[in-house]
Amino acid sequence: MTAIGFVLGSTLPPVLLPEVSGAIEAAGFHSVWMSEDYFMTGGVSGASIVLGATKTVKVGIGLLPIYVRHPALSAMEAGTIAGAFPERFRLGFGTGVKAWLDQMGVAHSAPLSSMRDTVDSVRSLLAGDTLDVSNRFTFDSVRLSYPPATVPPIYIGATGPKMTALAGEIADGVLMSVLCSPAFVRRSRDMIDRAAGADAPRRTISAFAIFSLAETTELARQAARPVIAEYLSLGANELTDEAGISDQVTAILTDGGRDRLEKEMPDDWIDLISISGDAPTCVRAIAALGDAGADEVALMPVDSTNLVQQIEHAGAALGLSKT
Repeated sequence: MTAIGFVLGSTLPPVLLPEVSGAIEAAGFHSVWMSEDYFMTGGVSGASIVLGATKTVKVGIGLLPIYVRHPALSAMEAGTIAGAFPERFRLGFGTGVKAWLDQMGVAHSAPLSSMRDTVDSVRSLLAGDTLDVSNRFTFDSVRLSYPPATVPPIYIGATGPKMTALAGEIADGVLMSVLCSPAFVRRSRDMIDRAAGADAPRRTISAFAIFSLAETTELARQAARPVIAEYLSLGANELTDEAGISDQVTAILTDGGRDRLEKEMPDDWIDLISISGDAPTCVRAIAALGDAGADEVALMPVDSTNLVQQIEHAGAALGLSKT
């Protein structure tokens, strides 16, 4: 059965994190993913707050940009969290949003080798090893004073085929961006499994999904439409390619931009690349991603107002229960 998680975006004010994360756990969600979007609520500190406010729910950071912190510092932070909350923490790495990195003057070259070196070194440090290496990063007799008793699973955020294959090779799990269709998950599942090899443990796929639940599917689509348009306004990519809508997205953006895209976007697109509808429709959409190969679907709500009430309603409507 596909696990159902919840995404807490960095736009949520820090003061609300304890109450909201407690509601997520009480509603029966499997996990909480805390994003790190610059320059909003921090992912590391936010995940720590969520863990402190809950007792059993899994909590992940999705994702830490690999260029901003030296891997030794990422390992130190992850080791501290995993040591304080054993078996509950998941660590995610990504390449980050280039515009934000550029704002800070942070270079972001060689994503594949940088990701490989980050994951390998962080995993070694969390296992208690001493590192004396110089690859994309320098380690001169670096060792954690407090490595965790259990190394937390490491996820990689991947969209393109090369990063997806690398994730299958070296990561414990893969995080997929919002807007992924069942076809995209299916393609990625095949790539990940082939890269991992027949004898490797299954790599977990956690697919983020824009989530809009309403009394009717039409009302849910209306609420999701501007959020989806905002993401699609960034342009066509592998996600839209697999959904079969890249040419149309590009044409509409070229002629009328984001506003026209929001107005003219077919309902079929919303149904395909989000979890939007009444409760039965949302359940079927989650199941479709699971059938395609996702082990977990993490829901990102389109509206953060009255979030506790939304969470309680969603947990009941989707039939979640703590096990």
